[in-house]
Amino acid sequence: MPTKQIQRLVDFGLGRETARGTAEAAADFWIPKIDFDFIPKVNLAVDDSGYGVIDARSQSKVVQQYGEGSVGGIVYDNSFGLLLALILGTWSSGVDTPEAGVTTHAFTRLNTNQHPAATIFVKDENLDERFALGMPNQLTINAVVEEPIKWTAGFLSKIGATTSQSPSYTAENLFLPTHMAVKFASTIAGLGAAAETALKALRMTINKNVETWQDLGSADPSDIVNKEFAVEGELDVAFDSATLRNYVLNATEMAASVTLTNTDVTIGTASNPTLSFELAPMAFTDFGRGGALGDIEVATIRFDGNFKLSDAKTISAGMINTQTAY
Repeated sequence: MPTKQIQRLVDFGLGRETARGTAEAAADFWIPKIDFDFIPKVNLAVDDSGYGVIDARSQSKVVQQYGEGSVGGIVYDNSFGLLLALILGTWSSGVDTPEAGVTTHAFTRLNTNQHPAATIFVKDENLDERFALGMPNQLTINAVVEEPIKWTAGFLSKIGATTSQSPSYTAENLFLPTHMAVKFASTIAGLGAAAETALKALRMTINKNVETWQDLGSADPSDIVNKEFAVEGELDVAFDSATLRNYVLNATEMAASVTLTNTDVTIGTASNPTLSFELAPMAFTDFGRGGALGDIEVATIRFDGNFKLSDAKTISAGMINTQTAY
């Protein structure tokens, strides 16, 4: 008999594929979620020929089948690294760096249109399925005061197939807005000595414009490719100076660093879980100010990432955690 369920009973897992497009047997991480809207989908070819009647259509047939949707959760110190690996495409891990039992991971944008993929696992009270060739279309990191740092990702994949999984979750450490430091400087080299900028909120999206690639003869996509790579976002800050506004008005490009260091937790003997992003000098594209008559004014600044030849990147990311590899 079908079982009614709440969405908390849906399990979501990711397993990076050793052979791209070949489903993994098990997930690398079962990831706690806040939002879940990933489902199988089909595109239909419709026969709308006229048969001497006023009826609009006579039949429809499946011409493409795939998985698509979004998932969201809290940024944790180990599992989030797999999302970074998938969205950026290439990474390296320094085992026992900076100390025994602690690993430093560096993530950079892979300059190809066939990034690594993952098998997406979805298990609930009625279904147990895995979706091969799962590719993130975009990854958004959202930081606001008084809430954990959160992420949302959109995925495309091949159609699902039945599997048999036993989800197993591992305790991780989360990142909070109190752990965040944001800096701006005219160059990446100047970020280390730059003063921190106090923000009210930060949203950043990495987008790689993923789409299915389908050939004649099959309803299944033969590939899922990533196309143009872009970074954009916005930040909220108290409107107490014209500095950030002038970045927009004067087309001033600034490098940025976003660092989350969970000083509440010690890993190894003296290290802390850390997540960091570094952006080459980027463009500030729009400015707004708002707030009710009795509220402190807040400025909202939009930004777009720039690829800089001198830095050989638009964005890079790093993590320090206890995960040895991705």
